[in-house]
Amino acid sequence: MSDSSISWLSGRTSLRWLATFAATAVSTYALDAVAAVGGLVLVWSGLLDGADYRLLIAFLASSYVLWGAGLRVNLRANWALLDATGTSTNVLSKAAHDLIARRTGRLRPRKIAAAIGYVSTEIAKEVPYYAGALGAALASDSISSNDAIIFLGGANLGAAAYEYGLGRITQTFLRVKFSHASFDTDWVPKEYLDDYYSSLEPDEVETIAFFVDALKHAEPDTPILFFGVGPTLHHVFLAAEKASEIHLGDYLPENLGEIERWIQHDDDAHDWRPFVRYTLQCEGIVSPTSGEISEREELTRAKITKLFEVDARRSEPLCERYETVISAYCADSATSDRETWQSYMDHIGGLVRPGGTFITAALRRCRGYVVGGRSFPSANVDEHDLRAALDASFDRDNTLIEVRELTEHDSKGYSGIVLARAQGASEVAVTQEQLSSAGAPA
Repeated sequence: MSDSSISWLSGRTSLRWLATFAATAVSTYALDAVAAVGGLVLVWSGLLDGADYRLLIAFLASSYVLWGAGLRVNLRANWALLDATGTSTNVLSKAAHDLIARRTGRLRPRKIAAAIGYVSTEIAKEVPYYAGALGAALASDSISSNDAIIFLGGANLGAAAYEYGLGRITQTFLRVKFSHASFDTDWVPKEYLDDYYSSLEPDEVETIAFFVDALKHAEPDTPILFFGVGPTLHHVFLAAEKASEIHLGDYLPENLGEIERWIQHDDDAHDWRPFVRYTLQCEGIVSPTSGEISEREELTRAKITKLFEVDARRSEPLCERYETVISAYCADSATSDRETWQSYMDHIGGLVRPGGTFITAALRRCRGYVVGGRSFPSANVDEHDLRAALDASFDRDNTLIEVRELTEHDSKGYSGIVLARAQGASEVAVTQEQLSSAGAPA
């Protein structure tokens, strides 16, 4: 990683911590103020004067239930904020999350750590209220133990309202900040091609080179599926010599229409020749001639035998299984929700036959990418998330995951990519594992 990249990343990390410290300070003072006012108002109102002691204890217990309900809303919002921006309204919550994140990329441990840090801080804030209320009751004859209980219950109600309100404000902020355009209504293939494929950019320099090398591990002379191909062909040219056929699937018919125009030599079709040239260079041809570029284009046209619509939301997007499936920037660029991304990856990876090859790529820690001035969603995943997703269906020992830092793409919403090649366990190995788990001899 370059010195400029390290400096840039360090700066972003520092800003996140500064924002978290500031938010923690503001929220702590605001919570204390709201809770104290809630307790004092309830005491001064006289609503519970003369109430039986057991009733007051029940009221105090009920106030904790309401405080817990409000806290639950805020915990969900705080996790969403932490996951989306790397900041929190609670320093201990962020510290616990970041500590666990250094040890594991799994989602659940990080989420639990963030919640424990947050709840621990909120419980600690209760101590001054108990000390103040009980101390006042002991030090002054004008303040009874009943008054102390009423104050604590009122403080809990104020805290509950504050936690709920802060949670809703945080959720509203995230909805506004990370609202995304719709693929069904806002996606324009030509804008995407113009914004990202007018020239060969650093992300595709890295992706194509990785894919060319990854495809060397795939079974030759079998059909290759490109899932979520979009309106693009820049990754398809590298499969032309390897595949017996090339099948292209995408969710939007408009994207497939752009590909069809290229296949038919339409004058309005996108020019992919710079990408073909670079692909040939990655394959070892130092200076591809115009004839060699045209030859690869025509071979690719001949190998593309199927164009069809696919939907990663379906548990079985296709009936057919493939020895090799390539899906680049698809699942992660179709949703802002990480759990949904995980299900999409499971569905796409499920199209690989036992022992087959899965080649994929994702935007790294990206919440949205810009097309035509509009922001489309991304799932904010990294290499740890991808590792966990691939481990569910592929052989860990035969899975390669690499990261590329690309700060030059920050203006488009991402500053890195994750590249991966995974091999599935063979059908024999899968059968043996199933027999072993069932207690039968292999």
